[in-house]
Amino acid sequence: MKLDIHSIDFDKVIKSRYVTASTDYKFANESLVPLISRLEIQRNIQDSKFYNRLEKDIVKGCIMPALTLAFIDPKGLDITESGEMKAYLLDNIQDGFILDGIQRLNTLSRTIKNQPNLDLTGILFLNIVICSSMDNLLYRMITLNNGQKPMSARHQIEILTTNVFEFENSDIPVFTEKKLKEHKIKIAFNKADFVKGYLAFLANSTNIENQKIIEDKLDELIADKILDSNVTEDGVEFVNVIDLINKFSEQADIYKWFRNINNLIGFCVGIKKNYINLSVIDVDSFSKGIKMFEVAFQSFNYSKIKVGRIRRNLVSYYVKNWDVLQDSDDLELIDTLSQVD
Repeated sequence: MKLDIHSIDFDKVIKSRYVTASTDYKFANESLVPLISRLEIQRNIQDSKFYNRLEKDIVKGCIMPALTLAFIDPKGLDITESGEMKAYLLDNIQDGFILDGIQRLNTLSRTIKNQPNLDLTGILFLNIVICSSMDNLLYRMITLNNGQKPMSARHQIEILTTNVFEFENSDIPVFTEKKLKEHKIKIAFNKADFVKGYLAFLANSTNIENQKIIEDKLDELIADKILDSNVTEDGVEFVNVIDLINKFSEQADIYKWFRNINNLIGFCVGIKKNYINLSVIDVDSFSKGIKMFEVAFQSFNYSKIKVGRIRRNLVSYYVKNWDVLQDSDDLELIDTLSQVD
């Protein structure tokens, strides 16, 4: 198979291996085009009329802009030699994601079908990113696509969560981690809730749903929050958060508590600042702390507040400040939480 490695570097922002390579139309059609169908909710293929000009240019021998291909695999980070990198990519090509170039690949595939005499040795350049985690890949994905209205940050997160995590076909799907590590997950999430929790974690914000803001602007706001949230530098991966939720959910009451989407969102935001401390406490201690929080929350006048928004914000605040607040008595905690916006 035609695959030439030109350079191997390291992206210090997303802590990932960055490779430039080239291939030909034959390899692209046989090995890259099938990756389009992996992304179940990827951007819809554009009407062919938008790419008729590109199809004609391919026939004439144009060189298309480079495609961006990505992998989530920590093992690939240590590869620095061209021959080993080529072997790795050829062995794992079926696990790749097309971050940029879906429409061009689709146009190339159509051109090959429509032009049986097309020269399949035409050159195609590739930018390849090998990431250790989905969090870092999403950061890069959003920097690539932010501003393209058909591809919001929310949509991009849905794309990768659908493909990196397996969901059962049920009303309350069970997910298992597919690529990063081998885990047995006890807790079950509704897929939409899972995406919201991940979105809140990446954006470091409980404000991921706001009826006052139109959807397009809210998506832009979320993208900006993600890019400003130091997701590539804080050292906590979402898979760590899921492990912790899984651990605490051994108790049925905590499992039920996490099934409340507002609790899940608040926890996913708050834990970014306090993961080290909460990761070492036992299940009973967490359960005791949550029961104390719920007693305090019941003291709020629900008719005077927006319950969902306040719950998200207070859970986030409580988790961020767990070390201090867990030693509060009932009245002290009520007083403290009542002052949180």
